Amino acid sequence: MKIKDAVPGTEATESTRNGSSRAQILSMPWPWYLVLVGVGLGAVYTGTLPENIFGGLAIAMIIGCGLFWIGDRTPALSAIGGGPLLCVFAPALAVYFGVVPESFSDIVKNWFTGYGFVEILVASIIAGSILGMDRRFLIKAGGRFCAVIVVAFALVVTIIGTIAAATGFGFKTAILDVTIPIMAGGISGGAIPLSQMYADTIGGDAQQYMSSIVPPIICANLLCIVLASVYANLTRRRTKLFVGFNGHGEMLRIKATPEQVAALTDKRPLTISGLGTGLLMTGAIYLLSAMLQAAVPPVHLYAWVILLTAAIKLSGVLPQEVEESTTEWYQFVVKLWVPAALVGIGVSLIDIEQIAELVSRPAYLAFTVATVLITALTAGFVGWLLKLYFVESSITAGLCMTDLGGSGDIATLGTTRRMHLLPFAQITSRLGGGLVLLSASGFLAYFYG
Repeated sequence: MKIKDAVPGTEATESTRNGSSRAQILSMPWPWYLVLVGVGLGAVYTGTLPENIFGGLAIAMIIGCGLFWIGDRTPALSAIGGGPLLCVFAPALAVYFGVVPESFSDIVKNWFTGYGFVEILVASIIAGSILGMDRRFLIKAGGRFCAVIVVAFALVVTIIGTIAAATGFGFKTAILDVTIPIMAGGISGGAIPLSQMYADTIGGDAQQYMSSIVPPIICANLLCIVLASVYANLTRRRTKLFVGFNGHGEMLRIKATPEQVAALTDKRPLTISGLGTGLLMTGAIYLLSAMLQAAVPPVHLYAWVILLTAAIKLSGVLPQEVEESTTEWYQFVVKLWVPAALVGIGVSLIDIEQIAELVSRPAYLAFTVATVLITALTAGFVGWLLKLYFVESSITAGLCMTDLGGSGDIATLGTTRRMHLLPFAQITSRLGGGLVLLSASGFLAYFYG
């Protein structure tokens, strides 16, 4: 089932229906939006921006909604990804060149990661999108998708290792220093445990290994966002390179049943009570997942959210109106908070200095680029063979395998306007990340055991 992501400023407003060309951001005339921008920038540059979750959310929403609107309506920008790309890179460059004070960066970073906003966002999207799926789709697509991850990873390691050995770069160097760190699931879920594994097996300090494997991870995340913008442009033009290339947000290449079509079209409007019910249900799923993680720590919290929500959906125990309300809450979150989250990603996770550092090492940069490209193409091709759409499989099992995990998934899927595929992206980050860490231990035992 596909739930189309809403984008700030693109919904039909009363003024556009009446033929007026007056620009609006969300439902606000642009002069009033500029007033809000003035208030936000005033708080930033006077040092009075509150250092709490509301202060960070407020300034990120003000900046994000405007950048999203500008990016989607500027021809040169819309052709390469539009609003999402601008939301990520404009704040990152502003921080790098010192255009904004350091206090702004600290507050946005704390809001996005320190105060747990990203967990609210990810849990809401996972719960709402899974409960909005058709049960039969979930069953048919789940097994195929997991197979794509495993087969694609094995092929990527084989291809990259072969190229590295043939060019003299070295199989061990390419796999342990570039490919495995990139595919391990980001910083907290990948680089940190990997660096400790390297230190325990090879010797030395974990921080020493962190400094060498983080630049490829950051650069790969940047490349994933750029490639996501390429896919966004191709799919917006409804490009059809071959049968099964572009699913336009659909994952499975199986014709929808009349019941599935009815489920897509028969959607009730957003209501306050529906949003409240959806928030409560999402919160309950999150809390129960946290308890399960405490009982079984090796399984990531987001993995428990996926497993628990899928079990609830497959069991059919929830009333339909509760499922729909949880999906309503997800739609609300995507519509209002994704642009703000992209700003948070740009400020918190796009480190221009580390990218510049990797550029000074051409061989490492080449294998970083090769890892991302080969993973995306391999995942797309394997998914296509298993009756998934090439683009959707390439994005969720490929790009989301080589980005920064949870936050990187949001940036990648937000750029392609496929945020409803986040459960699949999180399966990639968690199942795929665990597979990569397990493989890393095997490679370390082989080379250094």
